[in-house]
Amino acid sequence: MKQNTEKSDEVIDELMPKETFEKRFSFITDDTLKKNIAIAFEYIVFLIDTAGKENHKQLIRSSLYKDATVYTGTIVEACLCHVLIKYLSVNKLQKTRVLTPGWKEEAQGLIHEFNKKKRIRYVIEHISYEDIRDSSNFIEINRACLRGKILSKKEYDIADEIRTARNKIHVSGLKEIDNSYSKEKLDEIFAKANKIIRKVEKKLSKI
Repeated sequence: MKQNTEKSDEVIDELMPKETFEKRFSFITDDTLKKNIAIAFEYIVFLIDTAGKENHKQLIRSSLYKDATVYTGTIVEACLCHVLIKYLSVNKLQKTRVLTPGWKEEAQGLIHEFNKKKRIRYVIEHISYEDIRDSSNFIEINRACLRGKILSKKEYDIADEIRTARNKIHVSGLKEIDNSYSKEKLDEIFAKANKIIRKVEKKLSKI
């Protein structure tokens, strides 16, 4: 995912080493995250290269392109999570503005017990805003980036398309036969991912 939108066949032709991917993601200041993104991208290149070999059946080729799509989604998710954490850490965004509030329990106790099957209890709760973490949901990260104007509405829609494609890793949630992945569809995901990654890079250059 270089500055100019690239097709997957161009990536395959280069078969770039991990260090080249690390350089492309130099705007990621977390060195561990940057290296893991580079490893994921190297795996994507391997999947595309393998899928392009003529000896694979269509079903196997589709599965390889699906894996590449899923990994592309994880890279986008990681970049958005990183920029969001950065903006929150330097107070360019406030948690109360971008994160979804939820109730957090402070205390609970027994008021009255009628019998072994019936009782009255009390609960004290307050509104809380959970921190964005590496394990935060992709959808919450996208929404927070929209609220914080890291992403425009159009870019949010693109990021959500990528999230939806990434979530097809969950087989139990599929509503149809999922075996129609192709190089052309992967190229479309690459182009969309490139737009989001470039926006993240631009936003990080401002802090």
